[in-house]
Amino acid sequence: MKKIILSIMASAFLANAYSQVEVTTNNKFFDNWYGGVLVGTTHSPAFDKMRPSIGLELGKQITPVLGVSVQGITGINSTYSRTAFDDLGVTLNGKLNLMNLFGGYKGSPRLFEIEGVFGAGFMHQFYNKAVRGGSNDMLTARGGASLNFNVGKEKQWTLSLRPACVFDVEAFGKSDLGKFSKFELMAGVVYHFKGVSGGRHHGIMTAYDQDYVDNLNGNINDMRKRNAALEEENANAQKRNEELTKALNDCNASVKELENSCNMDIESVVAFRQGKDRIDATQLSNIESIANFLKKNPEVKLDVKGYASPEGNAEFNQKLSEQRAYNVKDILVNKYEIEADRISAQGMGVGDNFSKPEMNRAIIAKFYK
Repeated sequence: MKKIILSIMASAFLANAYSQVEVTTNNKFFDNWYGGVLVGTTHSPAFDKMRPSIGLELGKQITPVLGVSVQGITGINSTYSRTAFDDLGVTLNGKLNLMNLFGGYKGSPRLFEIEGVFGAGFMHQFYNKAVRGGSNDMLTARGGASLNFNVGKEKQWTLSLRPACVFDVEAFGKSDLGKFSKFELMAGVVYHFKGVSGGRHHGIMTAYDQDYVDNLNGNINDMRKRNAALEEENANAQKRNEELTKALNDCNASVKELENSCNMDIESVVAFRQGKDRIDATQLSNIESIANFLKKNPEVKLDVKGYASPEGNAEFNQKLSEQRAYNVKDILVNKYEIEADRISAQGMGVGDNFSKPEMNRAIIAKFYK
């Protein structure tokens, strides 16, 4: 029944493929984080010449299209700085993946991608007081791009080239805006951490619209009800079958018991000639019939009693009746291989079982359990 339900469900899915939509997975807070190291060069009119720069970045890809990061970059000492560094800038960036925006996300980052980067932050310039009158602080705006190469078996590494311009916010609208800006050309190595959902990037799964899901759930519930009704019907049929089987077994047992009872109520007789204990050939069929019944019913035992007619004295008749019983037992044991302990034999002397005296020259065999 479960296989039938699953088959119907599969057919329903195929028949309603238009209801399918793709959604991203791995969207928990600790998914899709990354960290990177940046090295490169920057140039600012404030320091007259280009100088090497280094930086760190920590970010999260919120969706396959949109990401955010915190980035810190510092320039190495040049002419006017009073420290080992010329400046230190911290920026909160927003990133827009143009490849996924216009080309769609396929469940894994492409080998090459382009991101637009826009941000706002704070910069501190370490001026030499004697030359520039001391340090300077400013709020900054950043605009640039990130050219990314995603490598590794799980695309866990990203190699990027990042050109960008950083502006002093207070200098916007001024004719000498260039004096208050700097140009960056940085190269980065980024590592994408494995998230709590098990992946390093967003995944793709197939979902269905709610109306379709509700309709499918309704069909499943109907099938469950039908399945429950069929299971109940099957249980009742099994119960009825067990009752009929028990009744049949009881009937067979009663019939067998009745057959055994009837057979055991029948007494088998083997007749003898006057004064003889030898069994005539005409009586062997009676003995074989007794042996067959004993073989078919191993739980049954046999009581053989020998009798004689009134002719002769009592002592002779007693011995004659005993020998007749023993001879019948001997044939059953030796010829028909009936166990001796299942047969008892005894002589009863002159018998009065029949109306005519000569008819008492016999043994009477009776079955019992």
